[in-house]
Amino acid sequence: MEAKVIIVSSVKSNKSDNKVWAVAITGEQQPQAHCKSAYKAMRFAFLLKKRTGLNISENCLARLSQSIKEAKPAKADALQEIVKDFAESHSVDNILAKPEEPKKKARKPRTKKSAEVIALN
Repeated sequence: MEAKVIIVSSVKSNKSDNKVWAVAITGEQQPQAHCKSAYKAMRFAFLLKKRTGLNISENCLARLSQSIKEAKPAKADALQEIVKDFAESHSVDNILAKPEEPKKKARKPRTKKSAEVIALN
């Protein structure tokens, strides 16, 4: 009998074209969970390891680590673009170069009309 091991595999989602990671234990029919990212799948695999005491497959860990490393540079590049755009739009030169907008005059508050007393005869 083969020892039970926690395995992680990439599965195609029915709802979209994105990859989904399935975390399962060998010998069981249903996977324990489906995760959207490799990072979440790795975290869940370690949670299962702590709960059940089973080992995680070395191949699965290597594959997850590789996909996490590939995903990080894309996020870092996107973050650098956002920081660069923010720095350009909020630089001192841009702020000082804008012409001053004329101040709008505040409206005077409406005066209340006094109530007229009508005498009924």
